[in-house]
Amino acid sequence: MGRTGRSRTRAWGPGESTGGPVDEVFARVRRAVPGVALARLAVPHAADDDNVYFLGDASAPDRVRLDTWPHGRPPFLIEADERRTTSDVDEAVAVVLAWLGAAQPGDGEARWTRPGPDGARSRGT
Repeated sequence: MGRTGRSRTRAWGPGESTGGPVDEVFARVRRAVPGVALARLAVPHAADDDNVYFLGDASAPDRVRLDTWPHGRPPFLIEADERRTTSDVDEAVAVVLAWLGAAQPGDGEARWTRPGPDGARSRGT
């Protein structure tokens, strides 16, 4: 189990499912950004809200936070340096990819960029 800030998280693999539209968001992000790290908030009590997901990479596993209603239902609250709420899967995918620094679907090869020491974005591996 990893830690994101003060919260505990657990990896959320491609075979895991909420049964809701957020599964499509995750599938499309994974296709566009192979190797993206995806984790779900792990809560100590079953009554606690665990519909919180973090997307990033090994160096920054919580670059984007995505909250849903139970069972992966919208609206989706997406947070990074900004905050966006949407009920549209296409918009959620676009926002997550943009905030991860990845290419949009249809832009050709997905690129993963990370800010360098000078703040410039460089191509990831």
